[in-house]
Amino acid sequence: MAYILDLSRKRKGDDDCRELTLGEVTRIRRGKVMPIHLLFECATGYALVLARGITEVGMNKFESVEEYLNQSEQPFELESYLPFSSVENALIQMNAISKSLVTDQLQKFLEDALPQPKTGGSMYTVGVGDSMLGAMIIRKTGLCVRSARLISDVMRGLRMKIDQLIGLGHGELERAQFNLARLYNRTCTQKVIKRPILVSSFSSLKKQIGVVPFRFEGVFKTKGKDNMLCTKNLVPGEALYGEELMRVQNEGDITEVEYRVWNPLRSKLSAAIMYGVTNIWIKPGSRVLYLGNVCGLTVSNLSDLVGSDGMVYVVGNIDDVVGMAGTRPNVVTIIEKFWNHGNYRMLVSTVDVIFAETDRHLDEYVAETLFMVNNVRFYLRAGGHYMISTRANNLNSTGQVKDVFTIHFQRKEFKQIETIMLNLMEGACSLVVGSYRLLDD
Repeated sequence: MAYILDLSRKRKGDDDCRELTLGEVTRIRRGKVMPIHLLFECATGYALVLARGITEVGMNKFESVEEYLNQSEQPFELESYLPFSSVENALIQMNAISKSLVTDQLQKFLEDALPQPKTGGSMYTVGVGDSMLGAMIIRKTGLCVRSARLISDVMRGLRMKIDQLIGLGHGELERAQFNLARLYNRTCTQKVIKRPILVSSFSSLKKQIGVVPFRFEGVFKTKGKDNMLCTKNLVPGEALYGEELMRVQNEGDITEVEYRVWNPLRSKLSAAIMYGVTNIWIKPGSRVLYLGNVCGLTVSNLSDLVGSDGMVYVVGNIDDVVGMAGTRPNVVTIIEKFWNHGNYRMLVSTVDVIFAETDRHLDEYVAETLFMVNNVRFYLRAGGHYMISTRANNLNSTGQVKDVFTIHFQRKEFKQIETIMLNLMEGACSLVVGSYRLLDD
């Protein structure tokens, strides 16, 4: 008889006991261990991947998961892959997946890819990241389905390798995510999207000043008394939100490079750089997930900073960002609530940094940050970093910013690095910087 098992809740005292593996728990509860095939939904199609040895991975320590993902022998083997026929077909599947529904296409894929369960039980299980979707798969197919924190953890690592497993070239999956997100956005809203005013405002100082690299790769500053921060304009000729543009001729070169001023009074990330943050962990080629109370200026400068080889995924209040992103091929905008982190799993790759902004008061901030934790665990790579901006008055009795990641999740996988206090046009705020699953520690 088919069943669904959710092992995400630990028993009291598990941390003090010998670590159990998924296989041991299964033997205790059912009496036998079966191979696990992971159902992975991506922007280009459905994939079924055999996770070799997953049943022997410890369930309570994240180090066990990372050792499994980083072993010398590839733990994943592609069993079957069904590409979507078009971006419109992908949108239909994505809308169903986000609502935990099983389409006829997904049902047929599973039934064709896996042998039918034999009398007395199946010879395998299907691992899914969404327990509600798993229940629907059971109802429609009778397959044995398993949902567990460990399976979701392993899928985060699989997300980094899925394009290679299904035979996609460099950047093909991200382009598919980009196209699917644009179509999804059009279906989510019928209102007119505000576009930033494009201006040409080349600096009159371009003959007198130069631009030099700053402390962080991809960030620059002007030479002179003003020392303005700037980024190399990814879309030359366009200024967004009224910022100043500068065309500077490189020394010993006849070519000109265009830069955009990055105002620290209007962007929290720019302000953090000016206030001496140790590291922003974002550089050319980085993948960044931007959540919450989104600032369009910051999005555009992040686009400049990560460059054409990077990607910026934006989820949240993005009405004034969608229009700007239309001219930037490395920005994926997603009109979705960031607390529904599973709803956009077909649109987002594993990222290097999560940057989040919230202007909530303390109680709401705590609740909202817990949703950000889910995004970290779903999309942030091991060794990645998170930055959360919040009201400056969200402080504890010692005057330190509350980092809910470390306060409410007393585990080594979250580590607060520093807090930076900022003064902006909208008032005082703070930036919490932390790391996720730094194994070297």
